[in-house]
Amino acid sequence: MQDNLQIPYGIFDFKRIRTEGYCYIDKTGYIPTLEQSGSCLFFVRPRRFGKSLFINMLRCYYDLAEKGNFEKLFGGLAIAKSPTANRNRYQVLDLDFSTVNICEGKTLQERFDNYMKIQSQLFLMKYDSAYGDDFRRELPNASGMSLFSAIAGYAKQKGYPLYLMLDEYDNFTNAMLRAEASSDYRDITHGQGFYREWFKAFKASFDRIFMTGVSPVTMDDLTSGFNIALNISQDPDFNAMLGFSEEEVLKLYTDFKGTGRYQAGDPAEWVKSIKPWYDGYCFSEAKIGEECVFNSDMALYHLSALVKTGRAPKNMVDVNIKTDYDKLQTIADIQRRLAGGGEGVLPVTEEIASTGQIAFDLVESFPADKISDVANFRSLFHYYGILSMAGRERGQTVFKVPNLCVQHQLFGYLRTAYLRERQPDWDGLRKLAARFAYDGEWEPFLRRLAEDYAGTTPVRGGIQGEIRIQGYMQCEFGHLNFYLARPEMELSRGFCDFALFPERCHYGDVQHSYLIELKFSAKDAPEAEIEEKHKEALDQLAAYRADPFVPSLAKGTTLHQIVYQFKGTELVRAEQIAEEAM
Repeated sequence: MQDNLQIPYGIFDFKRIRTEGYCYIDKTGYIPTLEQSGSCLFFVRPRRFGKSLFINMLRCYYDLAEKGNFEKLFGGLAIAKSPTANRNRYQVLDLDFSTVNICEGKTLQERFDNYMKIQSQLFLMKYDSAYGDDFRRELPNASGMSLFSAIAGYAKQKGYPLYLMLDEYDNFTNAMLRAEASSDYRDITHGQGFYREWFKAFKASFDRIFMTGVSPVTMDDLTSGFNIALNISQDPDFNAMLGFSEEEVLKLYTDFKGTGRYQAGDPAEWVKSIKPWYDGYCFSEAKIGEECVFNSDMALYHLSALVKTGRAPKNMVDVNIKTDYDKLQTIADIQRRLAGGGEGVLPVTEEIASTGQIAFDLVESFPADKISDVANFRSLFHYYGILSMAGRERGQTVFKVPNLCVQHQLFGYLRTAYLRERQPDWDGLRKLAARFAYDGEWEPFLRRLAEDYAGTTPVRGGIQGEIRIQGYMQCEFGHLNFYLARPEMELSRGFCDFALFPERCHYGDVQHSYLIELKFSAKDAPEAEIEEKHKEALDQLAAYRADPFVPSLAKGTTLHQIVYQFKGTELVRAEQIAEEAM
């Protein structure tokens, strides 16, 4: 075992990982299957799933310039046992569109052309012996497109096989989709738009292409009228190509335990503790219930803290993923436009927050101007990593929030949206929450949440309903770090609205657990309906308590069963049904 093994958190340079003592989770076994799938492939995954490292690994494998480094880079990995005939065969153009905007130019088109000019010049430097000085002297002041076209034409004449590795192909999409007017986006992706013209040139010039991104929206616009690439994003063969399987995570933690870099805890127990936070992603219907993957970035973040301090990180949600709030902002902006700009109306987001799941047919590709179609819009939640495939129901795919990490992001964003026009007494709420968790003082905390709910912007604007109050309360309970709060947790013969059991990794000293059943009636509902729903809540709580897993989940705490009942915005009942030591 390598004692100085390093964790590749935030590193996507494959050569550096393989030559500087970093641990590498071997994904090279997918190379033969990729080759067999086609010569022009397109693959989308959420951010922070290892796309850049994977495409960098492919470059090292296929690049003619890395031929002499094959054993050093790939020795001991799966592909080294049986490399394909295409190993180190290609001149590779390696592009990353996330860096386009740092290039000079007043317009996106100018910056893009300058980026392609720089990358083409670097390409010529790398394969200097194949092109030579005479070729370069003929193009002293060529534009990016002219230089690229000249290279492609010369390579075809000489019989040089070319491979395009394109990362972040859709880097411009999010900003343009957020804009009120999408004319700029349409101008570059349709007709004779420059972006579309570049992709035509790519298709005509390369023997093989591998492209990655977050969403298929841009690709659909670019491919209208002609074929660019085969979308393998939902192919079951590639479900776990990015991210880490549970076995891979266990090996990772076991390897570092073997180096002596951390002492406390069994690797299997650590993996069990992070599973609710970082696991749960499934991208292929054929793999539902069979194969989920961890977010690789988050697993490495946790392991880095463990190796450094011997403990789990204080915050299980990496602060660096706060940049991913852009994806939620994009979705929120689109929702508000679709709803005519209504106050805080985030209907799909609220439905997900309140129930933890939603059923629809995933659309594999759609143009930006069709994003308002319900199925298309909902599909964005999956592509952005907010929802994962989880089952089938009445002929549709069921999508769920994959884990607590995503849940915290989603609830945090919604919480801000609900309360954007007011500043509650957060310090007072935190104190009430601590008394709720450690002292069993549940009533002051629940009444405070009811008061805050009645004052939210959407409710004051007259928008009420069961989904709204469930979404709001789920955001609040989801921010109780003391608990693993799951929306609609499945217990015996039903789904408990709020099942709050201790988050034992950081808060093992929490003294109280809760089963809370929320009931909502319209503000003009008759008293008979209120009483009927109260009786229903009592029966449901009794069924949840009978679940055989509840005693182990609540072990060492006092379990409270509570009915939380509203009539419109009015709290009509906060009632404890039972309290027992577990």
